[in-house]
Amino acid sequence: MAKRYYPIFMVGTAGSGKTVLTRTLYDWFSEKNLDVATLNLDAGVKRLPYNPDIDVREIVNIDNLIDKLELGPNGAMIASMDLIATKIDDVKSEIEYIEPEYLLVDTPGQIELFAYRSSGRLISSIVSEGGQPASIFLIDPSLVIKPEGFSSILLLSMSVNFQLSLPQITAISKADIIEKEQMESLEKWIESPETLISSIQSYGQINLSQQLGISIIELLDQFKSMGDLIPISANTGQNIDTLIASLEREWGQRDDFYE
Repeated sequence: MAKRYYPIFMVGTAGSGKTVLTRTLYDWFSEKNLDVATLNLDAGVKRLPYNPDIDVREIVNIDNLIDKLELGPNGAMIASMDLIATKIDDVKSEIEYIEPEYLLVDTPGQIELFAYRSSGRLISSIVSEGGQPASIFLIDPSLVIKPEGFSSILLLSMSVNFQLSLPQITAISKADIIEKEQMESLEKWIESPETLISSIQSYGQINLSQQLGISIIELLDQFKSMGDLIPISANTGQNIDTLIASLEREWGQRDDFYE
């Protein structure tokens, strides 16, 4: 591509809000009169809150895979990613035809399909060719109520970052439905790994699970994976500007964001 090209991959566990964030970011870029397009990589999704410019459902029919290969839903999703990978040059050609400056990539709900299979990593590398990619890892707040859950999800975030080798921003989604007390705990844990360790230790005698949680936190702190967790809401727009600013830092100063 001749002009600047910035692919943004939405990643995270099922139900973390990737698709809704794709819609919200599309609206944000559009309101700034910036050239943006969307790519849906989830062949199994039935309805989307946006109209994708490029849609792998036009390449892969999940129901046909289930019938033809006698697969269950999960097996069909795995087969769909492998099939998309064989046709990724067609997807890349569509991207090059549209020539967006920003491409919002909505990945499958099951994170393992995209981040941990070779087909998913191949897809991300081809889509990123000629561009300056970034990813947004979304954390579902229901999974981080307890400190052990919080540290485990952060470890997953670091693992996905390692697998995809993309600059990654981590955000806690659905901030508008997080209770005040829970948000205060999350903010303390984000600001201070020591506070998170203390929360784990407060349950009494340290067992194997708690010791593992403490070791995870120490590992995350060692690799500086505890900072810059942004609580956002795709529904209300909370902290979307902050999320964009984090992308901006990954790409370098972009004055046209705020013209």
